[in-house]
Amino acid sequence: MTKFIACISILSLSFLLPAQAQYAFFPDQGIVTYEKTVHVKNLLKRHLTTLKEDDFSKEYLTQMVEKVPETAILEKKLMFNRNEMSLEPVTTDQPQIVSSLLQMGLLDYGAKIYQNLDKNESKMLMELGGSQIAIQDSLTDVKWKITDEYRNIAGYDCRRANGVTLDSVYVVAFYTDQLPSPVGPSTVHGLPGTILGLVVPEQHFNIYATKVEMTAAPVSSNLFKKRDDPMTRKETQQRMKEAVGRWMTDQQFNLMMAAILL
Repeated sequence: MTKFIACISILSLSFLLPAQAQYAFFPDQGIVTYEKTVHVKNLLKRHLTTLKEDDFSKEYLTQMVEKVPETAILEKKLMFNRNEMSLEPVTTDQPQIVSSLLQMGLLDYGAKIYQNLDKNESKMLMELGGSQIAIQDSLTDVKWKITDEYRNIAGYDCRRANGVTLDSVYVVAFYTDQLPSPVGPSTVHGLPGTILGLVVPEQHFNIYATKVEMTAAPVSSNLFKKRDDPMTRKETQQRMKEAVGRWMTDQQFNLMMAAILL
């Protein structure tokens, strides 16, 4: 009888241990904290190259380039489970000049994002010019090419993938299959694991995870209020074109829209 009990105990452990190990290495929910580094001087110089010759803001931006820091660090927090994610900005103290650029939307639009992978649904909410902009659409289309380059981010081995989204925006992502949810710190998604690093050369920023917490994640889909009138990405682009497009070059307008929709 003693031997029988011992055998049952060993068999029980053999079934339990793999399940526990799998849960430890392949969690299906958690919270990821990211730091977004914006290369401020380079981004403002990029904006300058898109302006019309007689644009009244050219002199202002030229002066700003001399005053701004090389980079600004912003923080974002991603909550995810196997089928959903929500992303929100984290308020941090910034130099006055950086705060001013943030208010103008030149560095980041502070968007809150929700995605439902099963329903192919994406929601975004941000403030632009004192007004709330609500966007509801299908998930963005990203064409990925996975490479053989690896790096470690926040303690996780990540594999590089190069992608194109929003028709022409080139992105570089580093994802880990140790976190199986195919989400990341923007509207970019669809890799076989969670994106812990994201680089967007056109927008002169990169985002890297600094902390991953395996805990119950409060994913929130309730971004909109009753008074909000969500638009699709196409409708948003059309509305923005009508509102400000006449004063912009196509290059300037496309740069702005990519920043909004990412």
